[in-house]
Amino acid sequence: MKGKYFYLTPGICPSLSTMKAILESAGGKLVAKQPSYRKIMEHKQNKNLPEIILISCDNDLHLCREYFMKNIDVHNAEFILTGVLTQKLDYESYPLPEHYDSVTARI
Repeated sequence: MKGKYFYLTPGICPSLSTMKAILESAGGKLVAKQPSYRKIMEHKQNKNLPEIILISCDNDLHLCREYFMKNIDVHNAEFILTGVLTQKLDYESYPLPEHYDSVTARI
């Protein structure tokens, strides 16, 4: 997790404070304010800036609409928990639904 920034939506489970402690103990940094699409792309394109990884949950999907519409990956909490245990980030196994259209019926 070292050298990576994480934005966690407020309804994340385990709690935000627990996830913050886990992330920081693994060397990650928590981003307090929800990053804009522009900010995420700036970090993605500039290799001198840390990657911003988005973590959310089903109850907070409405907060991720812009990301889904612009095909930005959003992962669930297992991404962090498993990453800490295995010491490897698995970008494929823990995504939230990729397209907002597929989740609108549940919101």
